[in-house]
Amino acid sequence: MKKKFVTSEDLNIVFGTNLKRLSITGASIDSRNIKRGNIFFAIDGKHNNGHNFLVQAEKKGARLVIVKRKSNKIKIPQIIVSDTHKALIKLAKYYRSLFKGKIIGITGSVGKTSTKDALHHILSKSKKTYCSRKSFNNNFGVPLEILNMSNQTEIGIFELGMNHKNEIKKLSKILKPEIVIILNVNHVHSENFSSLKEIAIAKSEIFTAVNCVETLIINRQIDNFPTIKSLAKSKLIKNIITFGDKKKSDIFVMKKKQNKTQFLIDAYLLESDKVSYRIYKEQEILETNILAILGSLLALKMDLNIIKRIKDIRPSEGRGEIKSLSFKGSKIKIIDHAYNASPVSMSAAMKSFSTINKKNKIFIIGDMNELGRKSSFYHRQIFRLTLSQSFNHCLFVGNKFYKLRNLNKRKNVFFFYNVDYLIREIETFIKRDCSIFIKGSNSIKLNKIIEHLS
Repeated sequence: MKKKFVTSEDLNIVFGTNLKRLSITGASIDSRNIKRGNIFFAIDGKHNNGHNFLVQAEKKGARLVIVKRKSNKIKIPQIIVSDTHKALIKLAKYYRSLFKGKIIGITGSVGKTSTKDALHHILSKSKKTYCSRKSFNNNFGVPLEILNMSNQTEIGIFELGMNHKNEIKKLSKILKPEIVIILNVNHVHSENFSSLKEIAIAKSEIFTAVNCVETLIINRQIDNFPTIKSLAKSKLIKNIITFGDKKKSDIFVMKKKQNKTQFLIDAYLLESDKVSYRIYKEQEILETNILAILGSLLALKMDLNIIKRIKDIRPSEGRGEIKSLSFKGSKIKIIDHAYNASPVSMSAAMKSFSTINKKNKIFIIGDMNELGRKSSFYHRQIFRLTLSQSFNHCLFVGNKFYKLRNLNKRKNVFFFYNVDYLIREIETFIKRDCSIFIKGSNSIKLNKIIEHLS
């Protein structure tokens, strides 16, 4: 069956136009990624102005453009608006109001994308699902992905991110999720918040800002859990499902066994159900978030045993993906966490890597950004944790870790002010059959190391 998206009738209602019937396949704000039939929104961005790429958009197959000023260089229909970003949000809100399926919104300080992708993998064989791409989780990405979701979708899965107060509030009013997941509250983007409680309240905007939430799935071990639960009760949310803590949660890991490559896990749900599943050791970092996925299956009234599909998932690029490379005769295994970093995710991923039984292990640890005034404290904490692990070499990258070089007394630990300095010397650390763990904030650009070695 052919997928259906926004129609010309929808556009006429939202923008007061008189378009003839058009076959539309979604939307884009990047002329390079346009698919034939897309609407192209010409956004005035910080670095690029979409109005400069209208010709390219037409050549790539755009069916229609939404612009602030008309162009005589293209032949496809143009809708002129005063603000193209507001037009994007306006159309997404209208299209969302017509949607008949269920929407799941996921937020948290870490793990949103991997949880979203895993949930999509598990549900997609049973339901018509749509999963927002990559980390399209801001005020451009969320409305854009709503427009890229077919109206025949049964379950839409989205993540909501934030850097400031009221960001999730605005996104929730666009997305209007019926099921929401709050994974955790950590010191990420904390430079814009004075406390973890403020971050917890900001995350709670995913349900406090709207009246459509039917089920809240929340980590029982979250910082300021009582505050979030109180907010949920005041919103009269019908179902609150907790996960994590063994003694007090609705969903928790009851038993965990391991062999050479996998963990066998028995999870307990709502004092009645038990489900067993396997995960690979490199998936252990997802262990708690898998419980949130089980909560989603409960909320959707689906067979809990489909959680067994979790073992087929492999981490995505920059989020734990394992890459096997050959570099100048040496075999290299890279555990790629180069997309993002926070104290909590850094600690968990590092401990997981440390359990790998390899002779030649290398840590490449990059700065963690946006930690605010406690940044120095957290970098010292991770520095000490790293030095307590087993490795052949540890390479710290970035000016925050570079400031700690005088605290080091180990001969196999090195510091580099930025990634380019490390790339110049990386070959001196590469040994045959080595495993390299790479993690840091995306802005540190540790992915350049992988590109260099590939």
